[in-house]
Amino acid sequence: SLSPLGARARAFPSCWVAWMRRTRACAIAVVAYVAFARAATLEVRLEGGHLVVAHKDAIYEVAPSHDVYSCSWADLSSIKGGATIDQIERAIEPASVLSFYHHISLYMCNSDVRPDRAHAAGEPFDCLVRPTFSGCERQLFTWGAGMERFEMPPGTGFILPRLAILQVHVKHPSLDGEPIKVAASLSGLRLRLSAPDVKPFQYFQLGPHFGMLSVPPRAPRYKVGAVCAESCIRQALRQAKVEFFEVIAIRQHMHLLGSAAVTELIHADGSTENYGLVRNFSAYNTPISFLPTPLYIRAGDALQVTCVYNSSARAHATMLGVSMHDEMCFSYMIMHPPLPNFTGCWHANENFVHIPGAPCVAICGIIPKRQLARQVRHKFKNGVKKFTLPRRGPWSRAALDPVYSDLPDLRTCSTPRS
Repeated sequence: SLSPLGARARAFPSCWVAWMRRTRACAIAVVAYVAFARAATLEVRLEGGHLVVAHKDAIYEVAPSHDVYSCSWADLSSIKGGATIDQIERAIEPASVLSFYHHISLYMCNSDVRPDRAHAAGEPFDCLVRPTFSGCERQLFTWGAGMERFEMPPGTGFILPRLAILQVHVKHPSLDGEPIKVAASLSGLRLRLSAPDVKPFQYFQLGPHFGMLSVPPRAPRYKVGAVCAESCIRQALRQAKVEFFEVIAIRQHMHLLGSAAVTELIHADGSTENYGLVRNFSAYNTPISFLPTPLYIRAGDALQVTCVYNSSARAHATMLGVSMHDEMCFSYMIMHPPLPNFTGCWHANENFVHIPGAPCVAICGIIPKRQLARQVRHKFKNGVKKFTLPRRGPWSRAALDPVYSDLPDLRTCSTPRS
């Protein structure tokens, strides 16, 4: 019976908030919640020129407003060395269960990472938000609801890792009702392999993390954002020994309250270039869009993503979280060249450390959850990578009107909001 687990899972929202505040008050309830995913095995097989990485004969037990995140280690070392991926599509069967899937991700692991003994053979395990193993935080690619087959331009691709983690996110269709079982014969991705001598790209994530996203109730137009500071970009360019990063595609990601989103490239002189503008966002249709021309990010530039939410029909505050009924604000970009230590970027401020008037601190890269709070607090204490947000160019407001005509001035170091 699912009812005992379902009863415990309903206590999860308060546990999520407690976990973000670095407490352990809800450890038992969290363990109960993540016990909702079961699967028979992980399948890694070649189909002609394609590689299928998927859960086989899986059963996902989903409670209302509490989604399932199920992961498996994927040993890809048997694939010939140097292979790349130039096409990705979902591998979900039967088609009748497609509407229950929110996303499927493949995370790359560093060469020195070894699977934990408990799940080394590919047995699925529960994983909230992202894999919790240090060295496996980088996304290779994420398929999202509404996406069809994704194909890279000729002569480009993603580097195939020797070890990866497959993550499957299955959602409940409503806030109320009984827990349901989603049975799927296949849940994963189908990757087309290509030659190794292509121009390599990586998946890059810009967006607020824990403590930096909170949407109040009854707010028809509430804005949240995140900045990738100039210092992070300059440091990454120096590490890669290149003059610029090249972005060719973008995907905006929010949940059910999301109504609009935009990403901006902010130059040192205050001028801006906006791209990835979505005026009528739908959480059920989040494709990757290729830019008309590549976007080049150089030293002195900064990036910002801004998300707009409509919580008019919601009577409670909404925090960042894993369920569709929580929220997110991420701008995913396909970027060249790939950098293991620069696959994500954001900033933390007083909302993160709960210190009124605390300065902004740049967060360069995806930091494991266990290290994040400690490192950010160290930066606040020692003044490392403090920064002032760049001045917004006046023309960009008019260009984005009416969706973003009243955005706050970026000179203030706080999360943009109404």
